[in-house]
This record gives sequence, C-alpha cells and structure tokens, in this order.
Amino acid sequence: MTVIITLDDKNGYTFSGKRLSQDRNIAADIVSSFDQVYMSAYSAEQFEDKSGIVTPIPDVIPQDAVVFLETDDIPDSADCLVVYRWNRLYPSDRKYNPARYSWHRKSSEDFPGYSHERITKEIYKK
Repeated sequence: MTVIITLDDKNGYTFSGKRLSQDRNIAADIVSSFDQVYMSAYSAEQFEDKSGIVTPIPDVIPQDAVVFLETDDIPDSADCLVVYRWNRLYPSDRKYNPARYSWHRKSSEDFPGYSHERITKEIYKK
C-alpha cells in the first residue's frame, strides 16, 4: 500500500484535527501521479480534478491501494510512503514519528507550489 502524507518542517501534520495547509499544485501532482487514490471526503474537498479520487476510505484497504491521509496514522501495512513537505513551520499538535517505521528514501524532488514557494516530494520504501 502506498500512503501519501503532507508534513511541515518538524513533521507536523494536524492542528486541532485539521490539515496544516493545502496547495493546489500538490493536489494536481497527486492526481497526475496515481490512477486511483482513496481519501476522506474532507481531503477530497481540495481537489479541483476529482478523476481517480475515491471516497470514503474503505474499512479494509486493498494492499495495492494508494491512500492520501491527512489526519490519520499511517497503517503498518504501508510499504511505500510519498511525503509532500511544505518547507514551512506551522503550529501542529500531531507529528509523524519516522523512528516508528523503517523507511529508506528513494527519491526527492522540488517543485513550485501554488501557495508555497517550494514543495518537496519524497518517496520512501520499506
């Protein structure tokens, strides 16, 4: 399973149960990179192009699925992680703990965001 997340500079991902930020260029990159992405209705609101977006996330997620998570923990069954970094620091109350997982970075690329000067896309594998 591939999991997509967004993080700030200190690995924060939520504040008061909500996403820290959004950027339409991240949404466009997700839609262009994957044929089908499961996500919550809350996450789907930020996508202008809804092609390939499936809501809600099923209780049993197929192992070959791609899932965009903004407010949930990463399932242990994930074997690929796509991280979009805001390259900013936001107030956050939940943080991603990379020490809990055995990820190895396979690639990293920067691209211009719509509301952020630079977005970094990193891909990790177990």
